[in-house]
Amino acid sequence: MRTTDITDRIRPLSMYPYDDYKVVLKQTAHLHYAYRRTKTGIEIELSDYLGEAPLSVLNDECEAIVAWSRGKKFVQPQSLTDYIRTDDFIVSNRPKYLRRCRTVTMMQQGSSKNLIDSVERLMDSGLVFDTDITNSFFTWATHMAKYKFGQCNQTFRVVSVNPDLDSDSVPDAVVDYVIYHEILHLRQDPTKNHRPHNAQFRSWEHMFPDYDRIEEYLRGFYTGSHRR
Repeated sequence: MRTTDITDRIRPLSMYPYDDYKVVLKQTAHLHYAYRRTKTGIEIELSDYLGEAPLSVLNDECEAIVAWSRGKKFVQPQSLTDYIRTDDFIVSNRPKYLRRCRTVTMMQQGSSKNLIDSVERLMDSGLVFDTDITNSFFTWATHMAKYKFGQCNQTFRVVSVNPDLDSDSVPDAVVDYVIYHEILHLRQDPTKNHRPHNAQFRSWEHMFPDYDRIEEYLRGFYTGSHRR
């Protein structure tokens, strides 16, 4: 993949034990960072999603990676965390992410169901709030593994739904539930070090009407009467 050398944009780092360094931006599908040691120093690889990041953010991230390469636990700088949560970052980079992930149609309207109809029903029911879906994007997936009915990318706030659910034979409540589950991931703080399906998440999930019945429906979706 194409890389862009941005070494001249990075202030001198505390480089011990390296004699020199190189920093490049690389085209990646997801937000990514890596490093490799060279004969005389270190090469730091950042995702090109950070191409418009303030210099202070790039510098902080590079210093964290250098420390990581010396055996310390990687700790994402607060400046980077704050930056990637801004609307400007999400709006400017989400189209790039959608093109690169290659698993979404970028369409809310399917052959039978419209995802926005589900979102509106969830809003009307009081299960979902404006703050849950601010600056978010909903799309049908082009394909998805069996028994994986939805997916959420928290960084770019993208919810995708298994196209096998795009059928008149599937109750609307089932699609609503799948979207609700993924919206709950949007509600979670992605910067917190917690299990995605923790106790708080499960308590929200069980607020959905007929939760047990819909879970049973999805468990049997590809077998018996639900075989596609």
